[in-house]
Amino acid sequence: MDSPVGVPQPIQARAEATVSVVIEATIKAIEAHGEASVRIDDILQETGISKGSLYHHFGGREGLIAAARVMQFSRFVAEDAKNIRETLTKTTTLEEFVAATSALVQTGNSAERERARHNRLSVIASSHGRPDLRESLALQQHSHTETIADAVRYGQKMGWIRTDIDARAVAVFVQGYNLARVLLDLDTEPVTTEDWEQVVRVALGSFFVTRG
Repeated sequence: MDSPVGVPQPIQARAEATVSVVIEATIKAIEAHGEASVRIDDILQETGISKGSLYHHFGGREGLIAAARVMQFSRFVAEDAKNIRETLTKTTTLEEFVAATSALVQTGNSAERERARHNRLSVIASSHGRPDLRESLALQQHSHTETIADAVRYGQKMGWIRTDIDARAVAVFVQGYNLARVLLDLDTEPVTTEDWEQVVRVALGSFFVTRG
């Protein structure tokens, strides 16, 4: 995957590898103990790069954290968006499309994805008061929404999804119910996964064209 907007994109392979190693070390620190745990000296020691190289690519600690946050966000969302588009646009019947949608709902709401869901919210929250980071995330978000919207448009073209609803709005809804799953993860008496998936399927079912 190409580096997302907001992440240094050096031309030389050696420099690109340096950027990647530093960002991965920063993400590791953030996910383990939060942004406060990110210290330049620790990153330098772990990666073995020079302070001059780090400052050349990232400008400093804030730039480093911002680049790591953008990479976190893009990694979570891009994979899901691409999977949705590729899975749904390979279907050839309404029944296949509905079945694939149901399977994607189940995967997206699985316990194994809990960390990814919480990390995504953490990245979004971290953009508050950081206009440059917010702009980079916004560009990534637009791209991912368009990727999912492509799958919706495919369904509309095939006559399976209602055309009186906007494809991008549906794409945002799809991402929204995945983020809402965080509330279930947090609740002291959470709704069961089965009940949540049933509600999501009922909601998504309203988008499909009914066959008379």
